Amino acid sequence: MSSSSSRPKVLTAAFVRTINRAGRYGDGRGGHGLSLLVKPTVNGRWSKTWAQRIRIGGRVVSLGLGAYPAVSLALARERALANRQAVEEGRDPRRRNAVTFSDAMVSVIELHRTNWKPTSNTEQSWRSLLANHIDATIGPMPVAEVAAADVVAVLDRVWDRPELARRTAQRISTTMKYAMGRGLREADPTAAAVAAMPKLRHRTNHQRALHHSDLPYALKMVRASAAAAATKLAVELLALTATRPGEVRCATWDEFDLDTAVWTIPAARYKTGTQFRIPLSTRAVEVLTEARSHTNNNDNTGLVFPSPITGRAVSDATYVKLLRELDIPTSAHGLRATFRSWCSDAGVPRDLAEMALGHVVRGVEGAYARSDMLERRRTLMQQWNDYIA
Repeated sequence: MSSSSSRPKVLTAAFVRTINRAGRYGDGRGGHGLSLLVKPTVNGRWSKTWAQRIRIGGRVVSLGLGAYPAVSLALARERALANRQAVEEGRDPRRRNAVTFSDAMVSVIELHRTNWKPTSNTEQSWRSLLANHIDATIGPMPVAEVAAADVVAVLDRVWDRPELARRTAQRISTTMKYAMGRGLREADPTAAAVAAMPKLRHRTNHQRALHHSDLPYALKMVRASAAAAATKLAVELLALTATRPGEVRCATWDEFDLDTAVWTIPAARYKTGTQFRIPLSTRAVEVLTEARSHTNNNDNTGLVFPSPITGRAVSDATYVKLLRELDIPTSAHGLRATFRSWCSDAGVPRDLAEMALGHVVRGVEGAYARSDMLERRRTLMQQWNDYIA
């Protein structure tokens, strides 16, 4: 045995590095049960692993804290202290290693999913990130052990797609904070990981939008296409009302009063979280009347534009797919931009145009603007109807 391996009362970094004699070496009375187990390996080297003997629920158990040199003496002490603190707070530190990062992210999804609007694809987006980028990297790791370098490995996969990169970092951070709140880890390493990456260039990707002068011909192509009747009528209603795709996809008949020509979207379905009334033009009423004729009387979903296959709301991609197949250069959401551009060119007052799009007016102006301008918007939407007809 070398002179450096003389057993100290308290472990030192030098001792841990040089010890070459089998045995278990404790970290002294203030080490919270930490010890270093040294064993010879078959190739003549030495295996050095950290363990902690600690009393949990009245029973003495042994917890593995990792292997040297990946886990240094300082880190082993930090982990032993964290375990001791957990026990003092009535928590079982063994849970930390039982909960994987994927488990934690699934818990975050379940925690927040009821607050996400039914018309959004937020849950789908979280689950896609989990399946495509988390499960294959840090997903199987205990959430307690995911470090900044591990997060960097995830971000490396998506950093060439700025928006996805930002979303990935934000959702990893949200999951880390969830784990911290439940005593599964002490810190969020996401900021350090982002700082280690090249700076992202801010790139605004506006929705593709058709010029308003081309919209009448585009709608003519939609009506003449071989798509399902519900899909064609839905796209036309999108254009006529300048609403969002999700609001049309999940629209139900009880939201419409065709006698007064008003569509009332409930607060639970509207982006701003408030009820919103939309005046229906003459063609919009015709579209809805035609849609009613295609509705299955046995349909109990109440959807105006259900999928002809499943009877449920169609996916986000349905309207985009039709526009792409017809080579119409716009997204479903981009039809709102088409309407807004027409408003500008037609000299429509800004406050009226913004109200027609359901945009929230911020600040002092918004505090005093209480009217939804329904009748003024009715005139505007009929003018828009006549223009694109």
